[in-house]
Amino acid sequence: MIKKFVWTFFVVMFSLIFSSQSVWAQEDTAQITLRKTAVSKENLYTYIVKKGDILSTIVRHIPGVTEADLADNYRLIQELNPHIEDVNKLRVGQKLILPGRPLAEKQQQTFTIADTSPAAPVTPVTGSKTYLIQEGDTLYRIIAREIKDTSNIKEKYKIIKSLNPSIKDINRIYAGETITLPTKDFSVLVAAGSTENKFIESDIDRITGSDPRITMSSEARLAVIKHVLSQMNATVTSTGNYYLPIPKTGQITIDCSKMPVIEFDDSTTVFLDLDNKAPNNLRKIVSDSWSNFHLVKTSNKDDVIVVLRKIFASVKNYGMTNQSKPVTIGSPLTAEFFVDWIITKTDTKQSRPLMQGLRILYGENSFFPKALKNYARKNGFILTEISAQNGIVGKPEEIYSLPPMSVYPSTSAKDFSYALLSDMGLKPEKDVDIKVFSTEKDGINLSIKSDVIVKDAQSQYVIFSRELSPQFINVLTQAGNKLVFVNSNEPPKNTMETVLRALNIPFVNGYFTFSGAEKKQAPFTLNFNGTKIKTSKDLYVIDFDIDHEIRGLLQEIWAANIARY
Repeated sequence: MIKKFVWTFFVVMFSLIFSSQSVWAQEDTAQITLRKTAVSKENLYTYIVKKGDILSTIVRHIPGVTEADLADNYRLIQELNPHIEDVNKLRVGQKLILPGRPLAEKQQQTFTIADTSPAAPVTPVTGSKTYLIQEGDTLYRIIAREIKDTSNIKEKYKIIKSLNPSIKDINRIYAGETITLPTKDFSVLVAAGSTENKFIESDIDRITGSDPRITMSSEARLAVIKHVLSQMNATVTSTGNYYLPIPKTGQITIDCSKMPVIEFDDSTTVFLDLDNKAPNNLRKIVSDSWSNFHLVKTSNKDDVIVVLRKIFASVKNYGMTNQSKPVTIGSPLTAEFFVDWIITKTDTKQSRPLMQGLRILYGENSFFPKALKNYARKNGFILTEISAQNGIVGKPEEIYSLPPMSVYPSTSAKDFSYALLSDMGLKPEKDVDIKVFSTEKDGINLSIKSDVIVKDAQSQYVIFSRELSPQFINVLTQAGNKLVFVNSNEPPKNTMETVLRALNIPFVNGYFTFSGAEKKQAPFTLNFNGTKIKTSKDLYVIDFDIDHEIRGLLQEIWAANIARY
């Protein structure tokens, strides 16, 4: 008897598990986007959220995930983490259940840096990951972005060189190549006297501002200096003479073609000795006579970055620093990009500091889109691109021919539903009378006015923004109508989700990232929260005003259609 009971119990439990999996699969199919999830739900692992993490970055590091898979993986992560109210607002230390298996766990290996010296102590290294090089990447940027640790940079160069013996020059990397990187907990002790993997200094030179690859002509160098300074509200005079009176002594006549004069808007003046020919005691004479006048000596060997650093070091309210982390601007749409240097002007009269980012380009690097530069400027950040050979460069102004952006009315659930479905090309109808009873069949004639109706090949969906009696609901349902009830008192987002679910239209809410590098553009990303609806086109619905040029950029490069409510 007991055996029979146990056997029956297991049969029932197995049936329940099997049926629940079937129901779950059906539900998943009903709401999934037009492709299957890229990773299996059977392979799961726990990820601890770290400082600076956002969901879009975490998702992109799941092995095998492509741009087309992002929406599916956002949805799957939301399903796997019901304990997190909003996966787009992560906190440090939170545990995320992710699909797939982290690459570092699959490919853990042990590495050592070779040494020919006797009895050299070497600590083994475990953990690595592969990285696909993007357009515009430098090794320093990769270390800053992927390893997120720029301390002891020389040591990290040596480690990466040891992990990639097939790359002859680790400073010459090309878009499309794959390199092996250490994980953040990667550690190694290199034996003293090691001669292998000699560190190449060019990236460190670039960090400190003395890069031998910046070999532009003196004319181009001066043009860059003028342009950069003019963006910081300074003027540069490089023709004619400048007369500087010296109290009780006379005056000094300065030939501006040999010593350009830089005048800042805080009454600071800098004399730029380009050829380093000014007498050594002239600087003291100037500083003793005028507290806000400075002489900056440079030479032809100084590249443009070195000259600019010397200029801004002499001015009180300005600073110029190397930038190792990505710059993020704007809200609620954010743009993220790398620059090499940031110049900042701090002024107590300004609500925010004036900032300019310098991006140094070598070879055939892609330029930032003009739309991105304009958006950065609107947000108080000036983007300047400098060719190491030719000076100031950049794309011409883009002109986008766009239809007016769809704006869904948010005050009425009825009007919102109609506008949404119309924008999706579903040809809805508004205020249609639906016959409930007819004189021929029932002896009475009665119709009810719907708010919106929309049809597909199988069904007619009837949207109401008001309550109906159970009798009317029963009659309409028996006639084959599928009823959808929306409420004008609820947020527009709720109305949208109700309508989309009822019509079985795939959608996903999330934080969406558009990567320029993945589209063979300059390395930048555009990011925003919204709802992605899968129809014949990718439609992103947002709740904020979007910059017209950024909208054009999203449409042109990613074919992303934007609507808002």
